[in-house]
Amino acid sequence: MRPSGQNLVPQPPEQGGFSLARGIVNYVNNVRKFSRNARLYLAYSLAEGLGSGIWTVMFNLYLLWLGFDVAFVGLLVAIEMLFHGFFAFPAGLIGDKIGRRRTFFLATTMVIIMRLATLFTLNPTALIILTSFRGMGEGFHAVTGAPFMMENSEPEERPHLFSINSSFDMFSRFVGFLSAGLLPLFWGNVLDVSIIDPAAGRWSLVTSLPLSFAALTPLMLMKEKRLELVESFKDLVTLRNIVNFSILAKLGLCSLFLGLSFGFMTRFFSVFFQEYQGATTGQIGMIMSIGSLSGAATILLSPVLIKKWGKVKTLLITQLISVPFIIFMVLTRNLYMVGFLYLMRGAFYSLSMPIRNQVGMELVVAKERATTAGFSHMWFDLGGSFPAIIAGGLMAGGNFIAPFSMAAAASLMGAVLFYAFFAKKEAALSAVPRLARTG
Repeated sequence: MRPSGQNLVPQPPEQGGFSLARGIVNYVNNVRKFSRNARLYLAYSLAEGLGSGIWTVMFNLYLLWLGFDVAFVGLLVAIEMLFHGFFAFPAGLIGDKIGRRRTFFLATTMVIIMRLATLFTLNPTALIILTSFRGMGEGFHAVTGAPFMMENSEPEERPHLFSINSSFDMFSRFVGFLSAGLLPLFWGNVLDVSIIDPAAGRWSLVTSLPLSFAALTPLMLMKEKRLELVESFKDLVTLRNIVNFSILAKLGLCSLFLGLSFGFMTRFFSVFFQEYQGATTGQIGMIMSIGSLSGAATILLSPVLIKKWGKVKTLLITQLISVPFIIFMVLTRNLYMVGFLYLMRGAFYSLSMPIRNQVGMELVVAKERATTAGFSHMWFDLGGSFPAIIAGGLMAGGNFIAPFSMAAAASLMGAVLFYAFFAKKEAALSAVPRLARTG
């Protein structure tokens, strides 16, 4: 049995001055070392993320244009996170049994079918049911990406692979947010309707589906690496594949607080700009797209900061810096200032995203990686589901300060706990010789 934590390869502090040219060369060299599977996964992640980015932003606005209120939007957000959360842990167990590639196929196909079906109904009950199944499908994808990257990279490559994948995720959101301003304008002109007409929103959502479907192509080209997966479903049910129960519990608690922050605030940014700041659809798309683009660029600095401070300290510092911007954003009524605060908050917060996923995967062994990711996602989504209902109700009454303040507090607590749980473990391993452990 492999002791917990032996995969957490420490990054010693950078010695001497920093050379930008040397840093860029090292970065490019590490990227060029990516395996074929890693490159295919990045292509899959980008295509799937582009489709999801458009859908995530446009769907909330589409519901508002249909006449549903903010409270119903909050309910759907909560239901999606709730079913994502309840199903994430079983999805992780299944992923550790059937393999990563099959799990990706299952996730992408299920999500495409549910999204397509959603466009053919205006019935609230049907929307709730389809959102539930969509959340389950997205659960498969969420718990498989990090284990796959861990298993198809070497220790020195991982910070770059995880950061680039997170950067692609942010870039896909950039496209999604930009689409909120451009696609309704395009389809409004084509259909000769207002840009906030439900028909323009519906066809904007249709545009996202081919991108998600295209993500299946890289999956077909992957040759999955042989791994020590779970041998039987009996072992899954009895959780015999789990070696590091303590690590799972700590990661789950940190994810719970991160989910609370997400549920209170993150999924409501488009609603916040429209209902609280009075922004137009074009302004919302521009602000949020620029924020995501800056986040995508900032994430690429993550390996540099990790080399200088280590993973856990970098996560703590970047998340702590992001918290004040949340408070100032909701206390300010100047749209340009709010846009700047939104951009800064996203830039610093995004730096912590790849670190959290990488540390979680390095702390556990192969046969429990998807299970670990599923457990973390379960608590993230359960933590975010009920706050989304609360936030939706508060925002429907015009109160945005309370949910944003609670989101800031939860984000702060999650960062502090992550540091408390894992800083000493990373420091204790600083003297251990670096070994390439990918299995």
